[in-house]
Amino acid sequence: MAPSAPHGAAWDASAQREAESVSGERLAKVLAHLAADAATRGVPTSSEAACEACVTLFGVTGAQLTLMNGTGRGESRYATNDIGAQLENLRFTLGEGPCEDSVRTGTPVLASDLDSWEYDRRWPLYVRSAVAAGVRAVFVFPLRSGAIRIGALVLHRTSPGPLTQEQIFDAHVVADVIMTMLLDELALAHVDAEVLPLDGMPLSRAEVHQATGMLSAQMGVSMDEALVRLRAHAFAHDQSVVEVARDIVGRRLRLSPESRPDPR
Repeated sequence: MAPSAPHGAAWDASAQREAESVSGERLAKVLAHLAADAATRGVPTSSEAACEACVTLFGVTGAQLTLMNGTGRGESRYATNDIGAQLENLRFTLGEGPCEDSVRTGTPVLASDLDSWEYDRRWPLYVRSAVAAGVRAVFVFPLRSGAIRIGALVLHRTSPGPLTQEQIFDAHVVADVIMTMLLDELALAHVDAEVLPLDGMPLSRAEVHQATGMLSAQMGVSMDEALVRLRAHAFAHDQSVVEVARDIVGRRLRLSPESRPDPR
């Protein structure tokens, strides 16, 4: 008779299954909210629609998307209001603030009371200007795939106060969903002229599929995750997805989980 599994091992497996179930339920809940919000406003689901949905989902005044790549200091992709656009202009002009720190470190920055000594000391120029614009709290969640960081989701309030723990968990999920949407949108914007071979599949897409399969094997991740990594690398290096795919297929480029381009 085979020995039974140690209690600790059984508990670890059970805990892992429970964590995966909770994670799946959270993702389903977030996706349902984003879809319902877009439907209510009569718009298709997109990174911009998801940004708008954040206002009600997290009880904030506004939300904004900042994109960074290897060619400059980044720019605003979308803002739900003028204050969000002002915050991005401050980040770009001053080179400091919660968004700047979050993109640099790849970790969330949660400033629940911006008009405080702690943050005034940390970002003196940014805080004074942001508070003057009416901002009292800023919550930033990086858009990242592995070590590659392409920008941030920036939430702001005109009154101080923290996000709840549930809202923080949901915001991480929303940031991942928005990043995937953004990479899809950016990939469509960089579609190369395609030549149709006899089998009807565009050559550039065939190369992307091949490169995705190679990445999946090299990095030990799913095909979906491999495609996200490929797209994130393309954006970070200001290349089209097809260009990166061709380099991977031609073995001129090999991505790794540790690859980390300078987000600036």
